Amino acid sequence: MPRAISSRVRFMANNRRDISRDKSERVAAFEAKHAAIIARTLGWADEAAARHDYTQAVRWVDTVRGLGHDVPDEYEAKRQGWLDAVDRDRGAHG
Repeated sequence: MPRAISSRVRFMANNRRDISRDKSERVAAFEAKHAAIIARTLGWADEAAARHDYTQAVRWVDTVRGLGHDVPDEYEAKRQGWLDAVDRDRGAHG
């Protein structure tokens, strides 16, 4: 293979590896940021529940669901408890 062609082939191969690595790093960064957003949203659910605003707590969990994410089992259980609290509050005030 002529020297100029082999240099070009090596450059292209190295460039592909760099692009692939850059893409992997971008994907990893995106996933980390996304996980932090989900965690923060679930944190807002906890904060709402701490204020006894169970309706809002359920809405925050439902926001995570609406984004197409699985909700951790812990938050499924909390959500059910919060829904029960909303029902009790409605019964007590209704």
